[in-house]
Amino acid sequence: MKILMIGNHLGVQSGVQRYVQNLLLHMDLTRYHVDLFVGQCPPDQASSAPALEAAGVHIFPVPDHKKDRIRALRQHLRTHKDYDIIHYHTASKIGALVCVMMRALCPRAKIIVHSHIVYPPLTLTWRAAHGVYQLAADYFLGCGVAAGRFVFGDHIDRKPNFAVACNAVDQGRFYPDPTARAATRAKYGITEADRLAGFVGRLNHQKNPLFLLEIFAALAAADPAWKLLLVGGGEMEEEMRAAIDRHGITDRVIFAGVQSDVPAYMNAFDLFLLPSNFEGSPVTLVEAQGCGVPCLASTNVPNDGAVTDLVHFLPLDAPLSQWVATAQKIAGHGPHADHWAELAAAGYELHTAAARMEQLYDQLGGRA
Repeated sequence: MKILMIGNHLGVQSGVQRYVQNLLLHMDLTRYHVDLFVGQCPPDQASSAPALEAAGVHIFPVPDHKKDRIRALRQHLRTHKDYDIIHYHTASKIGALVCVMMRALCPRAKIIVHSHIVYPPLTLTWRAAHGVYQLAADYFLGCGVAAGRFVFGDHIDRKPNFAVACNAVDQGRFYPDPTARAATRAKYGITEADRLAGFVGRLNHQKNPLFLLEIFAALAAADPAWKLLLVGGGEMEEEMRAAIDRHGITDRVIFAGVQSDVPAYMNAFDLFLLPSNFEGSPVTLVEAQGCGVPCLASTNVPNDGAVTDLVHFLPLDAPLSQWVATAQKIAGHGPHADHWAELAAAGYELHTAAARMEQLYDQLGGRA
């Protein structure tokens, strides 16, 4: 079976790309020929390409500019019309028109569209896109029900050709690891007496990092034992550094940059903070739960991925005092407990998720 998967870019900091990489590396690629049509890796990130190519995925790197990428896809499909499945990871209105183009150029292919975002407000142009998606695609996936409804329509989850594809993570990597916790904390001079809040992701508007710093500044004022470890990079880093100076917390905040060993950092945290402006169903929230870390997120983060009692939510307009009180109440102390029984039962174990995706491909591609 020949599959075209269309993603965002090859950078490992992207939650969508981590999902794509995790999925492909845990599928039986001896049964499928997979072409990955994807943007170049951003210069500040490690690339997922070597691991994917070693597994047998054929990568077609394309320009980063949206219009150039669509032109490249059109040209590719004019000369590659033999796909059985096109799996399109989308988070945009223009993606609906891309679906129409794919349908016209590859009429025999089954088109799966896969939503990864909830980005209010829901405008009239989004509602128009809902109808176009539903006319052009064969099957609809969402990282959660909210993401599916936002991109494909309010009642998409009532249709038989919709399913939730959980942002599953690898239990063999994301689990409570006291040795990794101790080593990572020692690397940054953090003792067990210290309390460590952490963040993993892009330092950009979506993740709301300036508000994260406001939360932490209030937390540090309430308890001098708190420190903050930021894992990732992004366009708001300099703005964040200036805010840290203004808050007077320079000695409490550590920028670790982009890291490949995310589980070691997750294990080091006593609290994972995610006060995002918008999300789909963030992979990092599942990764944190896999490592047993208490999580405090904004209510702008859909609750699909809140599988365990480790996850707590507050609205962004809640008083800082409430964020501080909740953080103090839920933060862990010492090594973390294992919550994989709950995560696996909810479908967040990666091998199970990959097997389910293979079943869908076989069903749509005529193998079932």
